[in-house]
Amino acid sequence: MKNVLIFGGSGLVGSKFNNLLKKEFEIISPPASEVDILNQDQLMKILEEENPSWVINFAAITDVEGSEKENGDKDGLCFRVNAIGAQNVAQACKNFNKRLIHISTEYVFDGTKSDNPYTEEDIPNPINWYGQTKLFGEDFVLESGCEAIIMRISMPFTSHYKLKKDIARFFLEQLKAGNNIKAVEDQRITPTLVNDIVNALRVFLESQSSGIYHVSSRDSVTPLEFAKTIAKTFRLNYSLINSISLDEFSKNKKAKLLKFSWLNPTKFEKEFGDDILHLVEESLVILKQEVLL
Repeated sequence: MKNVLIFGGSGLVGSKFNNLLKKEFEIISPPASEVDILNQDQLMKILEEENPSWVINFAAITDVEGSEKENGDKDGLCFRVNAIGAQNVAQACKNFNKRLIHISTEYVFDGTKSDNPYTEEDIPNPINWYGQTKLFGEDFVLESGCEAIIMRISMPFTSHYKLKKDIARFFLEQLKAGNNIKAVEDQRITPTLVNDIVNALRVFLESQSSGIYHVSSRDSVTPLEFAKTIAKTFRLNYSLINSISLDEFSKNKKAKLLKFSWLNPTKFEKEFGDDILHLVEESLVILKQEVLL
């Protein structure tokens, strides 16, 4: 059984990875209190002791709005975790000749590509500090020379996770409670079921691949369409859903949001098959099955 060392195992995606694949892989998931990715000595020690087949770095500061308060501050937590932490993990992997999967985001782009979703060939151009720190992290991983996959994911959502709300569960809980919600009508997104992300990671762990891959839902929606599909799937009240423009929604926010916040997973599907990732509507059916368990 392959052993996989993961950082950020208590997060939205990392915890699901642990839950779904613990019978297939020996997963080593040290808490940050034991192994801090900002501490090179701790990283080197655990790689030497555990000798993993793979390393996955889920660890990140993902609060887009909160991160903007640190804009330009390379001593701030967002830069240190997303950029320096990524650099440290990659350097440790290089030193021990370990293969790395580094989790990144569509926020490395500027959100202006309106004709079709972002591919791996598109040039990153982040418009907020979170996106900038994640791009620094990607660059540091590539510059380290370690054998790595950079996996960009988009708006992950899951059935159960107490520490952070995602867009699907926010809409679902509000609709179940009978509350009116406002959903953006003019933004394109590729919200992605975390199960699909985990299943993509499974095939990466069995592969010899390296490079950048986009892993997302197979089609895109507006947040308004997403909310309405949730209402339809869970048989909830459509009339609670109201539309709002992205400009109106974001007018009081410090962080700029991507209008076209979407990824194209075609490269991944061509290499690994089209039976791993789902359409948004299919993902919500799976979500409903899990929520009702």
